[in-house]
Amino acid sequence: MRYAQILLVATAWPCMGTTPAPFAFECSLLDRVSDAAKAGLPSRSIALEILERVGEARMDSSTTDLEAQVGLKPGQLHGREFKDSTVRAHALRRIGELDVSEALTYLLNLQRSDFESDTSGEIWPAAQIALRQAQLNGIPEEPAKIHFLEDTTSEKSAAASWAVDELCERGSYGSLGFIRASMRKRNPIPDSEKDIAFCEGRMGVVSRNPDRLKALGSFLSVSGGVTDLDLIGWAISKLEAMKSPRADAELERYAKEIDALPEDSTLKRELESKRAHLRIVLPHPPK
Repeated sequence: MRYAQILLVATAWPCMGTTPAPFAFECSLLDRVSDAAKAGLPSRSIALEILERVGEARMDSSTTDLEAQVGLKPGQLHGREFKDSTVRAHALRRIGELDVSEALTYLLNLQRSDFESDTSGEIWPAAQIALRQAQLNGIPEEPAKIHFLEDTTSEKSAAASWAVDELCERGSYGSLGFIRASMRKRNPIPDSEKDIAFCEGRMGVVSRNPDRLKALGSFLSVSGGVTDLDLIGWAISKLEAMKSPRADAELERYAKEIDALPEDSTLKRELESKRAHLRIVLPHPPK
């Protein structure tokens, strides 16, 4: 599982190209619905119902005023785009990320047969991952979370690769035995060894500093001479997803460092695709 494939499993990572990911607008609307489903908000039950309806491809059978109750335009989620497998999978993953008991109950009751009409093969795996995410949310202590994820790596489901990715993102060096066994079981050599190396690389980055933002920022530095484009792209995507002024400042600083490299620099040429991406995503491209 290389970098691009990991993005497909995660589904929540930003696209690292220079053009918007397919259905990015539709998914962004579902993100707004997800925000309205957070515990304590009056719109929680309506927002959760919307996400469930999109996940099951039955949003068009609802009244058009549902969207208005979560701050969207009436009927805005009734288009055929919201029956696409990518959008439906995104809705299910968003349900899994909600830390509310109703979300877990819904996911526990889903069956493969609920998605028999799906020909993409994306929906049921997304539901499996969403369930494990919801269960993980309910575990209070980090050691117990790690144990849960380690157990999940041996499952014969899409949740196994998700659990591996979660352990890599957490920098859980003690879980490397589980990670290696799971990757080697699912992917042939040499691909599995490349995946393991990518995982260990991410662990190394997040272990740089307890503050995740500072850890990622310290990695993105031209002075270190890092040329692993997979790791660089991953670090950029993580800072981008934080959507905070501090994270944007780190990205701007890194973009300026690339700009300051000599024009005939090999490193500058290697980093040009990343610099092109940053020109698009930064709120105010550095001069």
